[in-house]
Amino acid sequence: MDLKFDYTEKRLIITAFFCVSFIIANLITVKIIDVHLFGMEVPAGVLIYPLVYILTNVITDVYGEKAAHRTLILGLCTDILFVFMTSLILILPSPAFYTGDASLQFVFTQTPRILVASYISYLIGNLVNARLTTIVNSGENAASHSTIKNLGAIATGELVDNIIFIGLAFIFTVPMIDVVIMIITHWVLSLIWNIIAQPFTSKVINWAQKGAPAEA
Repeated sequence: MDLKFDYTEKRLIITAFFCVSFIIANLITVKIIDVHLFGMEVPAGVLIYPLVYILTNVITDVYGEKAAHRTLILGLCTDILFVFMTSLILILPSPAFYTGDASLQFVFTQTPRILVASYISYLIGNLVNARLTTIVNSGENAASHSTIKNLGAIATGELVDNIIFIGLAFIFTVPMIDVVIMIITHWVLSLIWNIIAQPFTSKVINWAQKGAPAEA
């Protein structure tokens, strides 16, 4: 079986995985995980975010910022289709023998709110991150402690992202103290994932760039 892909096929593969990851994140975020460590709790979507993070960076680095924006919109459209269809099945009648309606209601009534929360938090978090990164890399002392400054910008952007996302997704559905715990836990794990994902991101970028057409 030939698994060698050309440059265009690689882009299709990356885009497909990005869109599927977007949908998976929306679905599994309904589940809240008890970490069993210092009382930490976190939405299960944190498990798929490393892949979303890697693919976002690969698309931006290999295909450009405009391509990343288009891919994000495509991911949003596929997620909207997912939410629409899962909302539709909730209003369709079931036969008397079917006993799964209550479970479907519990899961799929939450996905529209999670979709809106994830998109708003993604946009604002990335804007904050981009703005802070620009600030810390400008000025006379931009080169001084640049790594620490950029990590600080990423950490701040992630914190804003998590406050908005978890706040919108879970406020009024779980106790406020658990919302705060999930924000902190998700933020810490997101930073760890970002660090772990760095070498994998580089490998995927190198793979995606192989066979790229020469620029005119």
